[in-house]
Amino acid sequence: MTDQMPYVPTGDITIFEVAEFKSQLQAALDLGQGVTIDLGQAGTLDISALQTLIAACEAGPVEIRNTPKRVADQLACLSWAPPKGCTVSYVD
Repeated sequence: MTDQMPYVPTGDITIFEVAEFKSQLQAALDLGQGVTIDLGQAGTLDISALQTLIAACEAGPVEIRNTPKRVADQLACLSWAPPKGCTVSYVD
Protein backbone atom coordinates (compact mmCIF):
# COMPACT_ATOMS: atom_id res chain seq x y z
CA MET A 1 0.00 0.00 0.00
CA THR A 2 1.32 3.41 -0.86
CA ASP A 3 0.56 7.01 0.07
CA GLN A 4 -0.73 6.01 3.47
CA MET A 5 -0.31 8.07 6.61
CA PRO A 6 2.40 6.47 8.79
CA TYR A 7 1.68 5.97 12.48
CA VAL A 8 4.23 4.53 14.93
CA PRO A 9 2.83 4.13 18.44
CA THR A 10 5.36 3.71 21.23
CA GLY A 11 4.94 2.20 24.66
CA ASP A 12 1.94 0.41 26.04
CA ILE A 13 -1.52 0.78 24.52
CA THR A 14 -3.99 -0.21 27.20
CA ILE A 15 -7.32 1.10 28.39
CA PHE A 16 -5.42 4.10 29.77
CA GLU A 17 -3.90 5.10 26.41
CA VAL A 18 -6.49 3.79 23.96
CA ALA A 19 -8.48 7.05 23.64
CA GLU A 20 -5.40 8.85 22.26
CA PHE A 21 -4.54 5.83 20.08
CA LYS A 22 -8.05 5.78 18.61
CA SER A 23 -8.05 9.54 18.08
CA GLN A 24 -4.79 9.44 16.13
CA LEU A 25 -5.89 6.50 14.00
CA GLN A 26 -9.25 8.13 13.28
CA ALA A 27 -7.56 11.39 12.25
CA ALA A 28 -5.34 9.48 9.81
CA LEU A 29 -8.26 7.49 8.40
CA ASP A 30 -10.36 10.66 8.02
CA LEU A 31 -7.80 11.95 5.51
CA GLY A 32 -8.97 9.18 3.19
CA GLN A 33 -5.49 7.87 2.44
CA GLY A 34 -5.45 4.92 4.80
CA VAL A 35 -2.87 4.40 7.48
CA THR A 36 0.25 2.31 8.00
CA ILE A 37 0.62 1.30 11.65
CA ASP A 38 4.09 0.15 12.70
CA LEU A 39 3.85 -1.81 15.96
CA GLY A 40 7.60 -2.39 16.20
CA GLN A 41 7.95 0.04 19.12
CA ALA A 42 4.65 -0.75 20.84
CA GLY A 43 4.64 -2.36 24.24
CA THR A 44 1.68 -4.15 25.75
CA LEU A 45 -1.57 -4.09 23.79
CA ASP A 46 -4.67 -4.99 25.78
CA ILE A 47 -8.09 -5.93 24.43
CA SER A 48 -9.12 -2.28 24.01
CA ALA A 49 -6.10 -1.67 21.75
CA LEU A 50 -6.83 -4.83 19.77
CA GLN A 51 -10.46 -3.75 19.32
CA THR A 52 -9.26 -0.38 18.07
CA LEU A 53 -6.88 -2.01 15.57
CA ILE A 54 -9.64 -4.30 14.33
CA ALA A 55 -12.07 -1.37 13.98
CA ALA A 56 -9.45 0.61 12.05
CA CYS A 57 -9.04 -2.31 9.65
CA GLU A 58 -12.78 -2.36 9.10
CA ALA A 59 -12.91 1.42 8.54
CA GLY A 60 -10.42 1.86 5.76
CA PRO A 61 -7.25 0.72 4.10
CA VAL A 62 -4.81 -0.20 6.87
CA GLU A 63 -1.41 -1.84 6.83
CA ILE A 64 -0.10 -3.13 10.16
CA ARG A 65 3.67 -3.68 10.13
CA ASN A 66 6.13 -5.27 12.52
CA THR A 67 3.39 -7.00 14.48
CA PRO A 68 5.03 -8.77 17.45
CA LYS A 69 4.33 -12.47 17.96
CA ARG A 70 2.53 -11.74 21.22
CA VAL A 71 0.05 -9.50 19.35
CA ALA A 72 -0.33 -12.06 16.57
CA ASP A 73 -1.12 -14.66 19.24
CA GLN A 74 -3.71 -12.35 20.83
CA LEU A 75 -5.39 -11.78 17.45
CA ALA A 76 -5.36 -15.52 16.78
CA CYS A 77 -7.13 -16.13 20.11
CA LEU A 78 -9.86 -13.82 18.84
CA SER A 79 -10.04 -15.84 15.58
CA TRP A 80 -9.48 -12.58 13.71
CA ALA A 81 -8.53 -12.54 10.06
CA PRO A 82 -7.67 -9.28 8.29
CA PRO A 83 -10.51 -8.07 6.07
CA LYS A 84 -10.01 -6.97 2.48
CA GLY A 85 -8.00 -3.74 2.48
CA CYS A 86 -6.06 -4.64 5.61
CA THR A 87 -2.64 -6.27 5.53
CA VAL A 88 -0.62 -7.48 8.48
CA SER A 89 3.07 -8.35 8.55
CA TYR A 90 4.61 -10.14 11.50
CA VAL A 91 8.06 -10.26 13.07
CA ASP A 92 9.56 -13.37 14.63
